[in-house]
Amino acid sequence: MVPGALTAPGRFAGQSVVEELLRQHGDRPPQSRLARTLGASPLDANELGWLRAAQAEIVVGDILARLPDGYSVYHSLPIRNTAFWVDHLVVGPGGIFSINSKTHWDRDLTGSPRSIPIGEHAMPYLRDPRFESAQITALLAAEMPAATVVQAMIVLVNPHKILLARKPDTVTVIDAPRLRRWLVARPPVFTKQQQAALTAVIDDPATWRAASQPLAPAHLHARFTALEQQVAAARTRRTTFTVLAAAAGATVLAIATSPLIVSAVEFLAAR
Repeated sequence: MVPGALTAPGRFAGQSVVEELLRQHGDRPPQSRLARTLGASPLDANELGWLRAAQAEIVVGDILARLPDGYSVYHSLPIRNTAFWVDHLVVGPGGIFSINSKTHWDRDLTGSPRSIPIGEHAMPYLRDPRFESAQITALLAAEMPAATVVQAMIVLVNPHKILLARKPDTVTVIDAPRLRRWLVARPPVFTKQQQAALTAVIDDPATWRAASQPLAPAHLHARFTALEQQVAAARTRRTTFTVLAAAAGATVLAIATSPLIVSAVEFLAAR
């Protein structure tokens, strides 16, 4: 990580999602040798969704790591008394921000202040950030300046384009490349003393729900990386088999049709 934003130790970007992915994947029987050879994905469709969600959080985590001095960044914080976690929490001079990372690769995202439809499915993306920001505001209320709230954000990773009917009232929706500049451009609302008081509460493990995953973050990250590599290798094998199958089909077609072509040429030559 380059010098700049202070990232709290302990939990990495996407850790809660990685924990859930590995929990689900751990219940699956090992792949057969034939499935591996043919390039079958080691993950089912639901697990692939968790993989992409983790990848999106990691992308946003890398962006937040490049914030300048004066910012503190936290990842995968499990919110006390709920089953939710906040993907990223940023404390800086311009406020405190609860960030949800979302991804739908190369899709057009359109929507209204209530939901963001993806194709034919309306995703209630705006509901969860509102809930999480309200919960965190309540947790930090004793140290929050009067009338200050945690600002809810959705950061979209790799959307083709974003078309909202109008901007949501309480949730900022932004694409990942603009995130860092947007945060740094916020006008100051906190003093250094207020930031220090907030980060002290956030750094206290008692503020958050105890994580249920006993594995060390480094071990979790290593297992996730290995799973990513398996998925990529399976995709490569499937692509290779598709190309070979197409080439074989073209060869068979050429062999089957060559006598007809020769006969047609001879017939035309004889006329």
